[in-house]
Amino acid sequence: MPPQSLVSIAIAIACQLSVVSYQLSAREQGAGGRRELREQKSTVFTQCSASVYRQPSSRSVAPASTVNHQLPTTNYQLPSLLTRLWQGKFQVDTISGGHRRAVYSVAFSPNSQMIASSGGDRTIKVWYLAGKRLLQTYIAHRDWVSSLAFMPDKTGQKTILASGSGDRTVKVWNLRHRRLIRTFVGHKDWVSSVAFSPNGKLLASGSGDNTIRLWNLKTGKALRVIKEGSGVTAIAFSPDGKTLASSTFFNSVQLWDVESGELIRTFTGHKRPVYAIAFSPDGETLASGSNNGQMILWRVESGKLQETIKAHKKEVTSLSFSEDGDTLASASGDKTIKLWNPANGELLRSLSDHSAGVTAVTFSPRGQTFASGSKDRTIKIWREET
Repeated sequence: MPPQSLVSIAIAIACQLSVVSYQLSAREQGAGGRRELREQKSTVFTQCSASVYRQPSSRSVAPASTVNHQLPTTNYQLPSLLTRLWQGKFQVDTISGGHRRAVYSVAFSPNSQMIASSGGDRTIKVWYLAGKRLLQTYIAHRDWVSSLAFMPDKTGQKTILASGSGDRTVKVWNLRHRRLIRTFVGHKDWVSSVAFSPNGKLLASGSGDNTIRLWNLKTGKALRVIKEGSGVTAIAFSPDGKTLASSTFFNSVQLWDVESGELIRTFTGHKRPVYAIAFSPDGETLASGSNNGQMILWRVESGKLQETIKAHKKEVTSLSFSEDGDTLASASGDKTIKLWNPANGELLRSLSDHSAGVTAVTFSPRGQTFASGSKDRTIKIWREET
């Protein structure tokens, strides 16, 4: 074996020991520790990757992959640990035959045992993941159902689902009792996005009528109406529930104070309408994606642009962070789902299994499983094989 190869192997081993040390420290310190060590982890990955890259290599070994799931080309001879976590084969379960038109939204239940889907056929369907079994179908909206959101629930006793539609209404469903609880009326145009606050006490909706409404779940009345400068395409609560982010057709991303409804900050950088936004679990990063395939990562506290990424060939339709915050998934009209390292904008994996544009992607609240919905009328559940 050439001496250079031995050097590369030695560096790689040292890097992995550093990463393992980081992981052990994070576990010992809990969630707060993980937040404090996030920058340390990014530095370890960057230094390791750069060190390995400087070493010449006599040959390269192609990583394992499944058909149509090609790995991205990286700049490193040996990928970081985070990259390797996503280089194995994926088990893809396809749920088909449920929707007669495009699937526009997918959402995991809080316990990750069920997934809800909605689409252009005006229906909401609830599936039991074990066996991909259809549990319930709800037909109450008079137009396409654009958005779904489960109410957060740590007890496992509630299964409350909200839906937004082209019929300008928001509906809330009790899946345990299989009934419609309430219909919220007030928007003057289609409802693009719905979201529950982390404590489950507030429901927000964004609309093409240039407004965001915060609803009282008990009375069905709007507690607050926030006026935007353009049609609202997506909304997302911060993890602490104190702020709400919104994106619009006017190329902007805004951050609002939930209590007062006042504008805190405008994130400027997109040149085209923004279709998707998502907060990282620690609330420090906000991701946004526009209809020209661009994705931007922002620092929430300062409003500064962290990374600008040409993520897709067509519009970015949906964004979702993994539970640990180490992976960001993006979906696009170019039929692909891509996985990213939000710490540095590195592409980890590009996945292509849908036959039409991907409209939605969401990580499970537990683990690394994620789901996608598409204009090909299917839902896919992605799991990395172990």
